[in-house]
Amino acid sequence: MLFLTSPHLLLRPLSADDAAHFATLLGDDPAALQQMAQMPDPCTEAAARAWIVSRLGPGAHVFAILRRQDEAFVGVVGFGGNPAMPEMGYWIGKPYRANGFATEAIGCVVDYARDLGVPRIHADTFPDNPASARVLAKAGFVTLGMVERIFPARGGRRELFRHVRELTPDS
Repeated sequence: MLFLTSPHLLLRPLSADDAAHFATLLGDDPAALQQMAQMPDPCTEAAARAWIVSRLGPGAHVFAILRRQDEAFVGVVGFGGNPAMPEMGYWIGKPYRANGFATEAIGCVVDYARDLGVPRIHADTFPDNPASARVLAKAGFVTLGMVERIFPARGGRRELFRHVRELTPDS
């Protein structure tokens, strides 16, 4: 089993058993759910399990974020899609925000993607989520501008900010 580590975090492959953590951390956080393009709302354990299972399998690069000191489940980070520029997504549970965990976890996954030979990676943020845009900037992403995507669960056609990080060996 692949583990990624950083000073404060341990990242391990996500498993269907993590659905209970999703339900606990996101079940009463509708504002966070609205910032996630594809997470079920409400986030029940069954809905979370279905979301997780859809992201497991060959080529899966989705990790549970655990706090090293006590292995508390704090969130999720991962990437997938187009190999030339996969999309990264992440979330941190409300009790664990503002501790630098998102930036640290993204850094681990960026290094991992670079080691796999991924040339660049992108992440999109909703305009009403400047905190996520700041996290990506801290992690070395550059905002390219707006893109339009369709998210039926989030109101249909939406404009988002596109952030990109080049993954050259020295970046």
